[in-house]
Amino acid sequence: MKKFLFLFMALLLSSSAFANYDFIINNRNISYNEDELKFYENNKLLDENEVRELFPDYDIVLISDFDKNKKYYMKNSLFKSKKILLLNDTRRTFHLFYIYPISSRNQINSDDKDYKVKSLITVYGKKNVRLKHFGLDEFEIVVK
Repeated sequence: MKKFLFLFMALLLSSSAFANYDFIINNRNISYNEDELKFYENNKLLDENEVRELFPDYDIVLISDFDKNKKYYMKNSLFKSKKILLLNDTRRTFHLFYIYPISSRNQINSDDKDYKVKSLITVYGKKNVRLKHFGLDEFEIVVK
């Protein structure tokens, strides 16, 4: 019985169906997969330029831009905020990863619903932001 419950929970947690959001931006039906950090339209993966059109206020940071220590270095003023969109251009997945600090998490309001989009981040001042997993695996945006 324990094995059955374990397998059922593993299947439930690994299913990407629970990590997809569908919303409307600029009259376009967009899907977001938070385990992949990727955006789709009509089941077609959107490239960096197409995502940039959807979110013109955000600077796109690709996962491949992080160094071998999983760090990305950027400049920001002490009293300014900068909007960042993390976009996965690799085959890696990010199941159960979360953005810290919590105040850096952003959301989209579409059809009177708020969708928490893991890729949308606001960097405040000189405060570093982490995309962190409970298993201590993390990617860090280091602000200089």
